[in-house]
Amino acid sequence: MILIAGCDSNQRVAQVATEAADRQAKQNEQMVRVTDQVAEGSRKLVEADAIARKEIVVVHRDLQAERATLGNQWNNLEAERQQIAQDRQTVSMLVPVAQAVGGLLLATVVVGFCWSLIHGLRKTNANDSELKELLLREFASDQPSLLPAPGMQPMLVVDKSDPQLPSAPADHSGTASG
Repeated sequence: MILIAGCDSNQRVAQVATEAADRQAKQNEQMVRVTDQVAEGSRKLVEADAIARKEIVVVHRDLQAERATLGNQWNNLEAERQQIAQDRQTVSMLVPVAQAVGGLLLATVVVGFCWSLIHGLRKTNANDSELKELLLREFASDQPSLLPAPGMQPMLVVDKSDPQLPSAPADHSGTASG
């Protein structure tokens, strides 16, 4: 019986050893599958990381290009702003200069007119005194004969026998020029 029990015991040990070896083989297979899955996952992660890095580089380049464009636009805008400010300053400096030149020109014209009047009064001419008297009578009268009434055309009376007056060009239309 001991032999029987010993055989039985050896079988039992062999069976336990076989079961343990089977379990170990299954665990090893599972470990291989898990390791393969981890390796596959790691490979996919590395690929995804590489793709993400490439995309980041592209986005970074685009961002730098956009910054450069914005920088150029900002510089152009600043140059335009400075040009407008300079133009405004130039215009604002030209206004007083133009006013001063205009004032001097006006003063020169007035002084010249007054000078011509003063020197013109020194020279007396018979025609001038007659003309002055005629104009004074016309301006002073209630019913001027030479100046037109309101709403009427002026009538010009020309003495054609006066040699000092230039001759008028001939009017071919048949109407009097005036």
